[in-house]
Amino acid sequence: MRIRSEVSRTNRIRREYTGADIQEAARRDDEEPSIWAHPAPPLIGRAPELGRLGDLLAAPGPRLVTLCGPAGIGKSALARAAVTARAARGDSAVVALDLADAGTDTAVGSTLAALAGTGPRNADGRQIVLLDNCDPVVDAVADGVLRLLAAAPWTVVVCASRTPLDVYAEHLIPVGPLPTGEDGDAERLFTERVSPYYRHGITGAPERAAVTRVCALLDGIPLALEIAAEAIGPLSPGELEGRLRRGEYPARARLRDVPARHRSVGHALSWGESAQREEDITLLKRLSVCESRIDLDTARQLSGIGREEISGGLRRLVHQGLLVSVDNGLGGYSFAMTHMARSHYRRELERDPAALATARARHAGICLAFAERVGRAAPLTPGDRDTHRAAAIAERMPDLRAAVRHLRTAGRYADVLRLLLVMAGPDGPGGTEYAAQLEESAGHAAAHGGPPARGPATAALLTLARLAARTGDPDRAADALRRAIALSGRGDAGLPYQAEEVLAALQDARRAAPGPGPELAPPVLAVPAPVAVPVPVPLVVPGPPPPPAPAPPEAVPAVLPGAGLTPRQHEVALLVAKGLTNRQISRELEISEWTVVNHLRQVMRKLGCPSRVHVARILGQRAG
Repeated sequence: MRIRSEVSRTNRIRREYTGADIQEAARRDDEEPSIWAHPAPPLIGRAPELGRLGDLLAAPGPRLVTLCGPAGIGKSALARAAVTARAARGDSAVVALDLADAGTDTAVGSTLAALAGTGPRNADGRQIVLLDNCDPVVDAVADGVLRLLAAAPWTVVVCASRTPLDVYAEHLIPVGPLPTGEDGDAERLFTERVSPYYRHGITGAPERAAVTRVCALLDGIPLALEIAAEAIGPLSPGELEGRLRRGEYPARARLRDVPARHRSVGHALSWGESAQREEDITLLKRLSVCESRIDLDTARQLSGIGREEISGGLRRLVHQGLLVSVDNGLGGYSFAMTHMARSHYRRELERDPAALATARARHAGICLAFAERVGRAAPLTPGDRDTHRAAAIAERMPDLRAAVRHLRTAGRYADVLRLLLVMAGPDGPGGTEYAAQLEESAGHAAAHGGPPARGPATAALLTLARLAARTGDPDRAADALRRAIALSGRGDAGLPYQAEEVLAALQDARRAAPGPGPELAPPVLAVPAPVAVPVPVPLVVPGPPPPPAPAPPEAVPAVLPGAGLTPRQHEVALLVAKGLTNRQISRELEISEWTVVNHLRQVMRKLGCPSRVHVARILGQRAG
């Protein structure tokens, strides 16, 4: 076994060392260059981390400091910069060992044991030992370091490793990504690593904006930024962004002195796999189909294993720097994969088509279950619930889009619509962005989905009609509404109410832009009386369905003292009685329009009213 070593006692010697060589090299004092034979490029950013690490090395305290983090995060560069700064003071002996190709545990132990015989330049100094790339021999490193610290009290050990040593003496410093954003450290590093031949092509505002997006997409991880930046030239920043979003990392030759394990993203992640369990690698591949944060239940369903087993697997992956734990805002944790890790393990998963199909199907099922929960969520009196629901949908949007692509490829258009209805609904961020997809998928579902697809297709057309009405396209709204009526037939008890909502939106649009518009009232009023046929999914708006048997047109139900309206529902009912539209009510009460719809449905159910007209009559009768 041969370990690359660098030793400094006002001198530096760099060659291949065995454990015995280190003692001999430490006695040499015939030159005073830098402790690094090949100086690393200047460190960009990391001022807070450098300051913290420098303080630890300068003051009595922890004698074992480990920098941990994902592959390519910059642990080695940070450790070298901190140790170099400390060595420049001239009162410490510095030994740097690169353990990337360390070989056997025995050789590592003998090398570390040899360091116990060396010491600092003076009584006040220290011996600083930097152990880089400990992962392949982390068990031997942990044992050897404990022995070294016991035998040489003047020694301080700094480790750079994806995996901690897991000993009590260890002081962990997690190394995070570079800050992203305009003029952030990530963007500075990216620009610095673009070839000088091509930097002139990234000075314009559009190019700088694309660079900023690329840095955010790559999570601010230095290795990923460097590899991407080196592709600028053949690719523009915009073209590079497109390829990265498709999971493609550009392949090109890197600089001659870049370590083999950093030649590509694949090399970086594969290098540490020898120390991983096979089941953990399998779990990473399955989790790679997720586009956003992963909770415990999602991981369990994707993996197909028990809760305790998946908890242990997630814990190990976080420990190894392959997953990142994040606060889920609910007093617990979610987990995230870096773009670099996701792309690598997804490519690995794609080598097994059967495993990929299983993972994609499970992922789509998870997204459909989420959409169903959102659709069935009971509305609350205040509008806060809508805010929380909108935030949950926004966070899941990347996964929902991925599931839509998979389901569309599989020809499952009814399920596509179930997801699109959430994405284009009142709490989703999409709206008109998904109008074309709604229309196309509704057509496919109606033509090929059979009776089970009728409910989602009708809901999609009603949503499309509502979107068109609100964006000033009454002709398209009228067409979508007629198609929804024709498709639903007598099977949807909520269709008259849904059509009424579209008409209200069209009336708002017509008032905003006077002029002739499509005549919709007769077809809507001609909708046949509903019958009790169950609808497969709720129609866009979550909440209790309208009453199954409407009262005769002129019948006015009596208001019972125990109707049970909440204060907010009573406010909505009073404003309906005054003739306000849902949009006007939402502005008056400062709640979302969809919250108004949900409250009005509750009012109609509790009062036994088939329409808002009857609600107005009841409130008028009560006032009289």
